[in-house]
Amino acid sequence: MGSASNGAKAGVVAGIAYGILLSIVSYFTLISIKSTVIADISQNLPPSSPFTPEQLFGIALLLTPVIVVVVGVLGGLILGAIYGKLTEKIPGRSPLIKGIIFGVVLWLLVSVLGGYNNIGYGLQYYLVQIGTGLVGALLFGVLLGYFYGRFTRPKETYTVT
Repeated sequence: MGSASNGAKAGVVAGIAYGILLSIVSYFTLISIKSTVIADISQNLPPSSPFTPEQLFGIALLLTPVIVVVVGVLGGLILGAIYGKLTEKIPGRSPLIKGIIFGVVLWLLVSVLGGYNNIGYGLQYYLVQIGTGLVGALLFGVLLGYFYGRFTRPKETYTVT
């Protein structure tokens, strides 16, 4: 039977790695689409704002990596617990294969379907998001499955003869 607590522990470890990877990618992605983001901020900024679009972009550039790591850890905790609870129902023979399948399903839901809302930033941004999302989801799934398997290994027992 699956263990939500072991899944949560494995999810935190996987979430840390996932968050670090995506924080780096997010930082460089923001830099690469700087003009588009600043234009979007300019269109939505109230006239009485004390900040300029460039200042808000700078704040976003500093905060985004931190937020992504925090969300990665919290999301890993929650998704790991779900994985641990559902592990018996996920196809595959090993926790590692089950983790990869879990990661691919997350990628389809979050990056492919959920990321479609960001197509306004351009097709190139959307495709980069799908590609980096796949790498991140596979990393998360591999680590989740690996550590879940490590945390659920039966304890060795010794008999005295």
